[in-house]
Amino acid sequence: MSRTADDQRTEGLRRMLLERRQAVQQEIDRSLAAYREGQSRLRDESVPDSEDMSLRSSTADQRISLLESRNRVRDQIDEALRRLDEGLYGICENCGTPIGEARLQALPFARRCVACQEQAELLEQIERREVRKEI
Repeated sequence: MSRTADDQRTEGLRRMLLERRQAVQQEIDRSLAAYREGQSRLRDESVPDSEDMSLRSSTADQRISLLESRNRVRDQIDEALRRLDEGLYGICENCGTPIGEARLQALPFARRCVACQEQAELLEQIERREVRKEI
């Protein structure tokens, strides 16, 4: 690939990652706004009973969990942008082989090729089983 083709690919990847990051950031902003609005409404309403409080607590927990998940995705995109700047984007961090284009399109912040990711997930499962046995 020529230098110009490499530069075009890099800029295309950067645009894709930035667009994805912007979409995730907008979801985070909407979630925060909805949470703040809910908190404001809660303060303005009359004293809730225990069922209301339980439902609100559960809903708040779900919103926080979703917000944390979106924040992790944003962090992963930021890391992918850093790797792109360093010339490491699209290279498996375990084995050093190129990550397939289809995988990067589906999961633009992928850090491993499919084979290495499957191996990492298998190791995680084994570690979780061992931790459960210890408990």
